[in-house]
Amino acid sequence: MKKFTYILLAFITIVTLNSCEQSIEPLGTNYVTFAEPEFSAGVDVGGSTTVEIPVFTSNVSGSARTFVVSVDESSNAATGSYTVPTSVEIPANTNKGMITVSLTDTNLGIGVNKLILNFGAEEGLSNGGSTTISYIQNCTEVTGTLDITFDAYGSETSWEITDSLGGVVVSGGGYADGDVSVSEPITLCSGRDYTFTFKDSFGDGYASPGMATLTIGGDVKATVSGDFGSSSETEFDTK
Repeated sequence: MKKFTYILLAFITIVTLNSCEQSIEPLGTNYVTFAEPEFSAGVDVGGSTTVEIPVFTSNVSGSARTFVVSVDESSNAATGSYTVPTSVEIPANTNKGMITVSLTDTNLGIGVNKLILNFGAEEGLSNGGSTTISYIQNCTEVTGTLDITFDAYGSETSWEITDSLGGVVVSGGGYADGDVSVSEPITLCSGRDYTFTFKDSFGDGYASPGMATLTIGGDVKATVSGDFGSSSETEFDTK
């Protein structure tokens, strides 16, 4: 009986290893990847910032390695607003390197800039795909508040403000049931068109005394209450 048990366990082990064979990469695989598929940043008016992007390989080498980095042609980032190194070095005896991307407030204007980075093609090299840096111009000219009085179900509430190109410039959520009220600070660009979207995940709007009021530059731009369903949209400007 014991002999049969040992044979059965050996058979199960062989089957298990064979079934995993296709999903396990050999330790010697030449593979490189960006740490995350997406990064985000904001650039102050007339200012600049940097984004650090970690890069990892699947193995460690006793000598430094260099991988080509390029900007994908589908990127819509403003011309002159970014500087990307043409390569990234993985130092010897480690599997991690760093790409430093510089961003400036050059031609940013309205909208979200999407800068897509790829690794260059190289024989025998596999990679984890591209990464995208999404960045906008941080504006400080116009300030306001979003005052929310919850209807006892704060967890159902979220909101966002998008610019005229559909990019989300500010958003909120993650409230808790039982929260009474909250006042969220808002900072936007002057002379722009925006859309304020207030959402209720349950789809029944706000029962009394629930209400949300968006005030920008001293002017009430939107008031949301009652049964507005899953969402309520209000267009406004900061002119």
